[in-house]
Amino acid sequence: MNCRMSLLYFGILITSLVCTGCATFRPGAPAGQVDVIAHRGASAKAPENTMAAFRLADEMGADWFELDCYLTRDHGVIVIHDNTLERTVGIKKNVADYDLEALQKMDAGSWKNARFAEETLPTLAETLDFAKNKIGVYVEIKNVADDTALLAALLEKAVDDSVMTPFLAGQFMDAIEASGTRNLPLTRNTIALIRARNMERNVVIQSFSPIVCAIARIEAPDIRVELLSGLEPEQHDVWERICRWVFLLDVQGLNLNAKGITPGRLAVIQSAGKTVAAYTVDDTAAMNQLAVWGVDSIITNCPDRCLRTLGRK
Repeated sequence: MNCRMSLLYFGILITSLVCTGCATFRPGAPAGQVDVIAHRGASAKAPENTMAAFRLADEMGADWFELDCYLTRDHGVIVIHDNTLERTVGIKKNVADYDLEALQKMDAGSWKNARFAEETLPTLAETLDFAKNKIGVYVEIKNVADDTALLAALLEKAVDDSVMTPFLAGQFMDAIEASGTRNLPLTRNTIALIRARNMERNVVIQSFSPIVCAIARIEAPDIRVELLSGLEPEQHDVWERICRWVFLLDVQGLNLNAKGITPGRLAVIQSAGKTVAAYTVDDTAAMNQLAVWGVDSIITNCPDRCLRTLGRK
């Protein structure tokens, strides 16, 4: 083999190894450890849902960072928690009043500290690009529509079903399409951005909306989906309703307000082969208690503190 061919072969080999490494990247804690998820990034020390917070979460060693996304006027996907811009941007208007290009130029850091003045609202696309092959991402798709009537209609269709069937999935999607809910384009566009980067195994979609979870489970079965709930300890009727959606949609996890977690509720979900994450936990005693109970993940504003508390750093 001549020198030129040797160099060519070496280049192909290196490229293959790099690509293989990229393809096999899997986020998460070491086996047997509780996953640490940085809530809106390392948001205790950097402005939430900004690249600064996401970079810091990665530097601290978090297994994942979590973000929130909304649909823009032109159906782009922007990273922000609230449906209005007032709290973090200082503009008394809704996210949906602006196109993606205008939003991504807005200062989203000064409210936290003047030194973050250059932090702008990131797009979901640039956030995923940063995270690829580096750190896992929990993408919370915000509920951008009042789907109360639609939820009732779907449960009526499923009155005789305990789990999703192909026929029921078709009925669900027909009803969702006909409703005109803005949760449909937001979820589809989010999935498209994940797929475009081949990050299906590096991203978890989560939402408080069963409609969002239904769309994701039906149209993106290769992406992990987890339902969120702000369940309180005494809300037993809410617990029953949440369990109905968890098992009907067969989501892979249930992420609960930490105050609403009990060993019994944890056992119900985990015995079905599903995971439970607790949010938003910054107190070390609470972190230790949840770890003893056996939660799978802790969502925290302070990933560095959580890692230390769990003995991982």
